[in-house]
Amino acid sequence: MGKNILKYLGKIRGTRLGQQIARGILSTKIIVNSPLYKKLYNKKIESVMSAREKVLPRSLEIGITNACNANCIMCPHHKLEKIGFMDMKLYKKIIDDASSSGIGGVGLSFFGEAFLDKNLIERIKYAKSKGLGVSFFTNGSLMNKEKAEEIIKAGLDSMVISLDSIKKETYEKIRRNLKFEDTKNNILGLIKLKEKLKKNNPKINLVFVLMDENASELKEYYKEWRSKVNSINVINMRNWSGEVNNKTEKSIHFKKGLERTPCGLLWQQFNIDWDGKVVICCNDWGHNVVLGDMNKESISDVWFGKKLKAIREVHKRREFYKIPFCAKCNKKTIWWQM
Repeated sequence: MGKNILKYLGKIRGTRLGQQIARGILSTKIIVNSPLYKKLYNKKIESVMSAREKVLPRSLEIGITNACNANCIMCPHHKLEKIGFMDMKLYKKIIDDASSSGIGGVGLSFFGEAFLDKNLIERIKYAKSKGLGVSFFTNGSLMNKEKAEEIIKAGLDSMVISLDSIKKETYEKIRRNLKFEDTKNNILGLIKLKEKLKKNNPKINLVFVLMDENASELKEYYKEWRSKVNSINVINMRNWSGEVNNKTEKSIHFKKGLERTPCGLLWQQFNIDWDGKVVICCNDWGHNVVLGDMNKESISDVWFGKKLKAIREVHKRREFYKIPFCAKCNKKTIWWQM
């Protein structure tokens, strides 16, 4: 019954109206700060924590590169001091470890553009040969017909494409250095190519970062894309642990007066950067809190290790100030989704 309810709620959340309702509820102080809500929510949090701490993560996020061809207004990528690509020997070590550990899948992106990696197709094929599901995030701007055909034939399971507008002016204001027509045509080209080759994969999932610049377009956005792609996910802009100053009341992360809870990313994500360093979460592009090194350790070593355990305990006690990186972060976990 519980799984059916979550599945049903997931379908509702996948609609524009469902997104609005969920965001409204989760940002209403009188609801989320009420004793009854907090009691139910804390029970859910404790249940998830207890279950996730006993098993390895369901998937890994492997940053095959942190290079990117965009300069987005809500991203601190321009502050990076070192750009690199993951060594194939290290990559295969991680994939072998994941496969033998029973982990179901890998995402080939952390803080960069996957299509900039010349070894992308080889990486997809190797992970698939080990029985893993494979996906990645992309801005879609480099996904020409040749590359689209390559990822289909390599067996890519799914991809998340960032597309934050249906208008050229808005899109290019947000995704600086990119061209709206290129990205849109590449997505439509992939859809047509899948139809031509009679392939269901990769699943195409669009992500729309909600902010002041594009909020008015959401209704038309759903109208244009909902029937063309597998899903649309409207996500809330965050401050990347104080590194991004752009603020918007459209995001629940910038809502004031909401009681803070432990960060679910500590129980959900396993993020490996291109150099093998395992960092605390998907926000930690600058390696502020390093949990381990996949050049020397295993997934199990890090996930069940002392460093991550200690950080989780700090979050359980709501002592976020003890971890400077976390203290500056405004990301709010929606534990109901975990």
